[in-house]
Amino acid sequence: MFITRGLLLAAAMPVAMALSVLPSQAQTAKTPIRGLVSMGAYKFVSAGGEPINTLDPLNAKPGIFGGLVVVATWNQLQPTPKSQIGDGNAIDQALALVRTYNQQNPQKPLAVKLRVWGGFEAPDWAKSIGGPPIATTFNGNPRTVGRFWSPAYRRAWARLQQQLAARYDAEPLIHEVSVTSCMSYTAEPFFVPTDATVMTPLVAAGFTANAYKHCLTHAVGDYAPWQTSRLVLAVNPFRSALGQGNGDPGFTKRVMQNCRTVVGVRCVFDNHDLNSPLTTSLVPIYREMRRLGPEIEFQTFNETPAAFSKTIALGVRYGASSIELYQDFKGFPLVPDDTLRRWAAMIEQNTGDPLP
Repeated sequence: MFITRGLLLAAAMPVAMALSVLPSQAQTAKTPIRGLVSMGAYKFVSAGGEPINTLDPLNAKPGIFGGLVVVATWNQLQPTPKSQIGDGNAIDQALALVRTYNQQNPQKPLAVKLRVWGGFEAPDWAKSIGGPPIATTFNGNPRTVGRFWSPAYRRAWARLQQQLAARYDAEPLIHEVSVTSCMSYTAEPFFVPTDATVMTPLVAAGFTANAYKHCLTHAVGDYAPWQTSRLVLAVNPFRSALGQGNGDPGFTKRVMQNCRTVVGVRCVFDNHDLNSPLTTSLVPIYREMRRLGPEIEFQTFNETPAAFSKTIALGVRYGASSIELYQDFKGFPLVPDDTLRRWAAMIEQNTGDPLP
């Protein structure tokens, strides 16, 4: 993602996983999304309002992409604590667009990755769990968040997953679900801004490194109701305050290993900072992803990378089964179709051979 990030702090801590997922669930998994994936709606992050899922960029380049990220917010889906997810919600509307696209492009239909945003897109009642919403400023934008690191907040999030899984785990179009427990300002659980305009109010509201680690340790467990869809965990070196440099990749690795141990092949690793050259702090994370093996996914760090082809090739080298490209803020709409087809083929044919 191209949002400016602050530096973050980490402290070593043993990972004691308590993922409430039955081992048998690891044996049943929908097919992974392969090739190029449109990351879908993103303008709302800076412009405000709710995400608008549109397939217009994909309709302009039919038969190239293998997947689409459908984006919805907690606030859209559960505006009150007792709200039930009803027919015609934002996810249903997006799925209807995908069905139309697939009918028109049967030679290469789209699979869906569902990404539900919490954090600053949580409803006010969730932001008020444990205290009033926390007023912050991130990248110059006023944002309120809840105590996303707290067990009480996470329990409310897990109840949302129960509703979502009951409604969509059996949906054939949805192959993957992004794990966004513990997210704050982006859809990446392992990222929290350390700017003073964010961290000072968070710490005043009870945020600590250990509480954040506890949340991350149990994030995949919040998705236990999902039994056949693949669970996509976006990973970064753990950081929780300013001045930590490369962070603590060891903690992140332990979370990754436990995810694979408990969820098995349904545990998909993801990173949203794919770029050439690769940031030094990410090298141990990427190597661990490669060591643990498929499925592995990436999102480009910039909307239009300066070295776009090299960035895609780097993702393939690290075992990418799919790579998300921006459809907003320039992104793939500016890339020639022949180039996109070549990139898609590189990813789809990726063998996953070990790194030299």
